[in-house]
Amino acid sequence: MASFESKVSDIFDENPELARKIPALIRQIFNESETKFRMRLKNESEEIQRAQLMRLFDILFIDFFFDDLEDRFLNWVIDHYADRFSESELEEMHAQSESNLDFYEVQQVFPGDGSHIKSLFTNQEGFLKDVSSSFKLVKWDIVLTRCYLFRDDYYSTGSLTLFGPADKELIINRVREARSENKQIARDPAYADFAKNRWDIFFRIEREIRERAKNKKFYTNYGELQLCEARFLVKDIQTIFEILKSREEFNFIEAKRRKDKKRKRDITRYQFDWFTLGIEKELESIKTGDIENGIVLTTSQLDVKGKKLGIEVIGNLFVDQFLFRLETRSLDLAEFAISHFTRLFGDALAFKRIVKRNITSSPEQKISAELKKDEQSIQPPSRLIRQIEEKYYLSLLDEKIAALNNISPREARHDPSTMPLLIDWLKSLENILERNKLKGEQFFSIMKIKKELDIDW
Repeated sequence: MASFESKVSDIFDENPELARKIPALIRQIFNESETKFRMRLKNESEEIQRAQLMRLFDILFIDFFFDDLEDRFLNWVIDHYADRFSESELEEMHAQSESNLDFYEVQQVFPGDGSHIKSLFTNQEGFLKDVSSSFKLVKWDIVLTRCYLFRDDYYSTGSLTLFGPADKELIINRVREARSENKQIARDPAYADFAKNRWDIFFRIEREIRERAKNKKFYTNYGELQLCEARFLVKDIQTIFEILKSREEFNFIEAKRRKDKKRKRDITRYQFDWFTLGIEKELESIKTGDIENGIVLTTSQLDVKGKKLGIEVIGNLFVDQFLFRLETRSLDLAEFAISHFTRLFGDALAFKRIVKRNITSSPEQKISAELKKDEQSIQPPSRLIRQIEEKYYLSLLDEKIAALNNISPREARHDPSTMPLLIDWLKSLENILERNKLKGEQFFSIMKIKKELDIDW
């Protein structure tokens, strides 16, 4: 037996003049022409194709107002084709027809069953009966979807679009701005009416968040992320070694014999870590600090017990009798190294060039790959990893956090004005930890932090 959704689609196909509205809808929802939309879908997976079409027809059938029908399509179908549907189907269709798009915050996930969700803008909350999403969502995720109440549970009519806790503030601000503008046209409409009539706002917000994420820059503590090398010609290796041994900023790692293909001979290459130790004041001029619409990568080093060393590794040096090569993670650091090393080593070195590395994968993937490589080379026991992870997260309680107006979580706990910020920060941290757990990575429970701060929500 055909589902009522397929019956509704059949009725739409029986009224071909209604399809004239589809190109305009595609532009409003996806911000692209129908031709481009169809071409893009051809290259997408079947799952993405289905999700995109569900989104399109969700708006077309439930929210879009057809002037020719003087009604929304699903309402019109209920009024004119009720005989094609069972009583139960009509009951569910009525529930869908009254629903609207909304942003929901995930309160709890029950894998294999569903999730408890709560609207960011109304008191609406309840259990979302959606098995597939229950394996993808974690606590404090934000989802854009349409939910309708049917026999005490909520169901989603179309695809769910996922956002992180960090997007919550922007979403709330944009919806408030849109509602404020809307009040100038209609006198204080209910939220459901606003969402029903201005569904395009939700897709605009989604595009803004996606565009921001795409253009978001990643920073080390010393400049925008750009893996690169600074190369110098070696003029006097003995002087270089004497200076390297005498300076705290350099730490010897190892020496390896390797084949120099260009010179067709074996050479010894020495590796050093380049630290911030002793040159913190010199580095102040290029220190990044807080970056708007960007992510600052923390590079603080921990000892084997998980304690912060208070210094950072800012590069790796490879030295042999011909070449002095620095690998670092920002162009700012590479350019700083040119002037710094020129002063330090004098005529023993001669600057050659800076080589930028192409980052083919996303910054997050690149960083993750580097971390995994480090973990594989060290391979510490999992118990030690858990101890280090626990001490790291607990150490954050005494660190100044930009999201908390540059005070520590412990300080924010006793400041009523920053308590809401602290709760949002904790939710964001919990979301990250839960998502790591979902990926099968090491897991640290937020409960330890909440217990340490004596806080709950």
